[in-house]
Amino acid sequence: MLIKALCNYYDLKTGQSRTELPDGYSVQPVHFQVLLRENGEIAAINDFRETKEIPQKNGKVKERLVPREIALPERSQKSAIFSALIEHRPLYLFGLNYSGGVLTPEDDKNKARKSHEAFVKRNSEFLADLDSPVCSAFRNFVDNWVPEEQTENEHLKKLGKEYSGSYFTFALYDDLTKTPQDDPQFIAKFQKTAAEQSAKAEDAYLSVCPIMGERLPTARIHDKIKFPGGNTTGCVLVGMKESAYESFGKKQSYNSNISETAMKKYTAAFNELLADSKHRIFINSMVIVFFALKKDDGAESDFFSAFFGGDDDAAFAAAMNSLKRGENVDYSKLNIDENVDFYVAGFTPNSSRICQKFIAHNSFGRIMENVSRHQRDMALSGNDRHISFGGIAKELISPKSTKEEIPPPLMTGIIRAAVEGVNYPEAMLQTAVMRVKTDRNEEKNHYIKFNYTRVGIIKACLNRKARRSNKKEEITMALNKENTNPAYLCGRLFAVLEKLQQDAAGGTLNTTIVDSYFSSACSKPSTVFPKLMELSNHHIKKVGGSYFKSLIGEIIDPLDGEFPTTLSLDDQGRFIVGYYQQNRELWTSKKNKDNDEKEN
Repeated sequence: MLIKALCNYYDLKTGQSRTELPDGYSVQPVHFQVLLRENGEIAAINDFRETKEIPQKNGKVKERLVPREIALPERSQKSAIFSALIEHRPLYLFGLNYSGGVLTPEDDKNKARKSHEAFVKRNSEFLADLDSPVCSAFRNFVDNWVPEEQTENEHLKKLGKEYSGSYFTFALYDDLTKTPQDDPQFIAKFQKTAAEQSAKAEDAYLSVCPIMGERLPTARIHDKIKFPGGNTTGCVLVGMKESAYESFGKKQSYNSNISETAMKKYTAAFNELLADSKHRIFINSMVIVFFALKKDDGAESDFFSAFFGGDDDAAFAAAMNSLKRGENVDYSKLNIDENVDFYVAGFTPNSSRICQKFIAHNSFGRIMENVSRHQRDMALSGNDRHISFGGIAKELISPKSTKEEIPPPLMTGIIRAAVEGVNYPEAMLQTAVMRVKTDRNEEKNHYIKFNYTRVGIIKACLNRKARRSNKKEEITMALNKENTNPAYLCGRLFAVLEKLQQDAAGGTLNTTIVDSYFSSACSKPSTVFPKLMELSNHHIKKVGGSYFKSLIGEIIDPLDGEFPTTLSLDDQGRFIVGYYQQNRELWTSKKNKDNDEKEN
């Protein structure tokens, strides 16, 4: 489904935002332009980069120099030393390393020399019979450049540290429009050579492409994807390298039957989406890519991205708030087609491969309904607070842990639940409950054990499970005094007993019953609450609290004097939510009471 969708996306975008590339060409980033004299000597090296506005996490925009993208003969996907025609990598072009301010052809594996030799051999042979001015100048550069003699080249030395990480293109010094890759002679020979190679490929292996539906030459090796966090040389989405994965005598990616045509389309589209910050977001080590199947999907992608990362656009913000409240949104005012096919897919790097973790496909409107439903499920005291996936992940990890992220399968399940509207993974509830039971509040941070996000996670898991089982949702955003679930009541009671203890001690306690008994009370209430109830009688005598007597009686009355022996995982979640909501109610009531006394 993903490869077919990427191919369709490529077809829609071709001819609008992307110019049609000659066969065998691909878009490459270029930082500097080398200007050549007729004899092949370097006359100058111009900065070829352009200024772009880059959005920042704080909502601001910064201007940065970024490489310009141009069409060049496609680079080989081989990991070994292999030069492209009109190469753009400095090690191949110049045969020099830059280290400590010095240009040198020396390195441990002799890679600089080998790379340059490969470049000279391939390009010199190809350019031999081309006599246009720019091809002649470029051939002279290829034949006459000697790395050992250019270690003090003034043009390269001016680049300094930027030399190693930059890419280069060429043009004539007296006419910058004349470039080797755009020269008619070069293109004609290149296409003739490509056609001959294609004919050989047809003789080698033809099959029915599952994407194109035609009998076409099958791609033996798929182009690399420039995947964030993956191998620096690129990763592949489709590839069978080891013989163990081969079948019916088919070698490498012949096993997939994906044609060369489809391969070029989906890899080009995938690379373009990954390079565009409006079409991807990062969640831990996972990259989420999204797009709509229309010629200009900017509005849909912007809105989806803004829902996860925030946006200063007033119209977007108003629409997002409406969604969070469960209200209908007039997408037409935002130039959004709510019925367009929309794709969301998650990926993680795995050595030189890309691992697809999930893919969701639905109409844009339905996916946004699911995402907004996720936010409402998480909400406790209203719809104004946005809980990010990063925030969820943070609360599922111990604050003292050195592990920076939760397991990818769990993160995958959480995102799928939000985008597709399915149940949250059971491990999400299990981990959240465990964290509440085992973590301890610290002196300077009283919101480690219980906080809005952790309790929101538990509420979301319980309510969604009930809703998808056609049962009534029982966990409301605020305290629900009509909820008679025994586990929820026990959680409320524990909060009241803790507040009573604090009031009796005059606010001088360093630890409360939460520190000593919470985990036990949450798992086996019958073993803890009789003792706590007995202690509460002494505390009530100290505070003279008829209010507490009445509140305790209101809570335990539906229990008929029986505390549950054990609580299931779901019930432990209900206990925690009941405690949290009652605790907030008690402290909110106290603040209101104090304010009333001050006003009087």
